[in-house]
Amino acid sequence: MGHIISSITIENFKSIKNHSFEFESFTPLVGYNNAGKSNILQAIKWVLRKSSLPTAFFNDVGNSIVVTATIDGITDQILQNIDQLHRARIEPYLVADRLTIRRIQDIPGQAVGGIKLMVLSPVDGTTWDNNPAGIDNAIKDLFPEPIHIAAMDNAEDDVSKSSASSTIGKLLAEMIEPIEMQYGDQVNTALLGLKNLLDVDGINRAPELGVFDNEVSAKLDAFFPNISIKVHIPTPELKEVFKKGTIKVFEDGVLNHKDVGALGHGAQRSIQMALIRHLADLKLASQVNLTTTLLLIDEPELYLHPQGIEILRQSLKILSEQGYQVVFSTHSPFMITTKDVGSTILVRKSLGLGTHKRQSLKAAVPMIEANANHQISIVYSLTNSSNILFSEKVILAEGKTENRLLPLIIEKVMGCSLLHHKTAFVNMNGSGNTKKTMQVLRVMDLPVKTLVDLDFAMKKGIDEGYLVAGDVDILACKTELANIANANNITIGPDGWPEKSQAVTAAEAFAILAKSASIATNLENICTKMKSHNIWVWRKGTIEDHLHLSGKNEVVWAAFVNSLDNNTLATMLPGDHTEIQNCITWLLT
Repeated sequence: MGHIISSITIENFKSIKNHSFEFESFTPLVGYNNAGKSNILQAIKWVLRKSSLPTAFFNDVGNSIVVTATIDGITDQILQNIDQLHRARIEPYLVADRLTIRRIQDIPGQAVGGIKLMVLSPVDGTTWDNNPAGIDNAIKDLFPEPIHIAAMDNAEDDVSKSSASSTIGKLLAEMIEPIEMQYGDQVNTALLGLKNLLDVDGINRAPELGVFDNEVSAKLDAFFPNISIKVHIPTPELKEVFKKGTIKVFEDGVLNHKDVGALGHGAQRSIQMALIRHLADLKLASQVNLTTTLLLIDEPELYLHPQGIEILRQSLKILSEQGYQVVFSTHSPFMITTKDVGSTILVRKSLGLGTHKRQSLKAAVPMIEANANHQISIVYSLTNSSNILFSEKVILAEGKTENRLLPLIIEKVMGCSLLHHKTAFVNMNGSGNTKKTMQVLRVMDLPVKTLVDLDFAMKKGIDEGYLVAGDVDILACKTELANIANANNITIGPDGWPEKSQAVTAAEAFAILAKSASIATNLENICTKMKSHNIWVWRKGTIEDHLHLSGKNEVVWAAFVNSLDNNTLATMLPGDHTEIQNCITWLLT
């Protein structure tokens, strides 16, 4: 990939009060509706292509809109392939292949000529040169007209009306050169014949035009003597012919074609994305990257089926590696793979901050990645990415029963689902990932709470740093376990904790320990201390013990769900319903 907009600071632009965003060549934006994702895309486009913004674009009409963009990767090779005059405008402002520009509009509706483009001076790195001559046009050499596809726009214009900023226009531009090489002489001969027929100086000018010229000129003489007129019909060049290019649609079994506008939104969007895929294939085949085209798309997955979304994602990825910088908003987990999570921007909006971003994985991962690759893979698997990336907080659970039943129990108790609470529920498939997974989420500024079995607190609490070495409550529990082991057929391992045996499993041993009245206070103390680290411990051993379940399988879970549909928790779980309700209240606060 060549040069890209690597970062942008947006001030006073719609919902964005003052915030910075970092971009890669392929950058997904995720967040709830009305978070301001579309505003980020519009600001990116505006900083490169000025236009007069109306009042609606000003967060505060008393202040200016200011968008500052950093462009990285402007190498000598790139400069050598742009207009020499434009190169001369850019070179004095480059520092380590970087150019920083700033677009400013002071008041709503300001004349385009009054909108400033400033460039950061390399002399001291703080001074801004105001409207350097030719710099705006020079930037256009670096970034051709962006393709901006809004989510709710009718796709008809983008696929049927050729322009520098439409997908069909980009495709036709790609096709012109090979057609000129193959058919240039033939086409030019045809156009020359048309020119001789219609041009004012055409050697075979149509006689009807001559008649028209003479009749009007005769009438003109009465108003203004000694002048005459001739009709001139300019003949287009090949490139102008292509600008009239459009798309016609044919259906199986139907002879007549349709305009794209006659189709529904789903078909229009599918054609639009198919064109983008073809553009990706052409760019991949050409392998020529002299400029960077911005492709800004709101919700590209709209109206597409899952397989179509995956094909589209791959196409956008190809474009991002072949001369395009792709920034898009999405609500689909299929648009984001584990490899792309690091560059995904989590967009949020609040009354005080306006539109802003949470910590990205790319910024957070250096703190823990060396020891957390497996945890990152779990958290950001395709199944979990949609939950986490679109949530305000996260619940982690180690077991399958939590994953299958707890969301349903929460909905029963709260009267609404976890989605209503903007909360993700993630199954860790074991407690070994607890600490690292929580670290990953915290450095991303995602509040997280975790559910664990009692054995995790006992065996891992001290090792993981949640409890201090020599914790008196842990020691008391270990002592009591030794006292009750023989009577309950519990096998004790070298570490002093239960081991699986033919008679009693380790989980069953901890459940037996939890019933011991002599350590009730110690267990409560352990649970309280773990809760201070946002970890809820199932005091009876496991969630199955609190839900009165006889096993962990589909039959047992289905029976519980059926009972839950027809009963209250108090009826189903006498003696435990309060504990479950307290857990849910804690999780969601």
